[in-house]
Amino acid sequence: MPRPDNWMTYLAFYYVTYLGLCAALVLWVAHTLRRSGAVFLHDAFRGDTALVRSVTHLLDIGFYLLCIGYVLITVRNYAWLQNLDQVFQSEVYKIGFFLVLLGAIHLFNLLLLALFRRRPSSNLGATAS
Repeated sequence: MPRPDNWMTYLAFYYVTYLGLCAALVLWVAHTLRRSGAVFLHDAFRGDTALVRSVTHLLDIGFYLLCIGYVLITVRNYAWLQNLDQVFQSEVYKIGFFLVLLGAIHLFNLLLLALFRRRPSSNLGATAS
């Protein structure tokens, strides 16, 4: 099937909208998780501010690496895109899978935090006799 004359327009529209939507979602989710997750981390690590800051930073790095990696892997040359409907279907599928992946990872992290909260307090302050 021959390409329509304006297939580059569809391809450009795909790249701009897909990358723009992914960037907006990543920034919004990262901001929301950081803001709301601080309370859970503070409780899970019993108020150890330095540890909370360190874990928050590591979680942020992991989140951004995962998101950027996913977007870079899934953005492909879709030269077959011939109309806006195909662009929309491709983006909806990829962004939907991306959100399901992020939700699953988020639930896994909440499970880990719940396990940290249940562990007994360490005996670092106890003195040996």
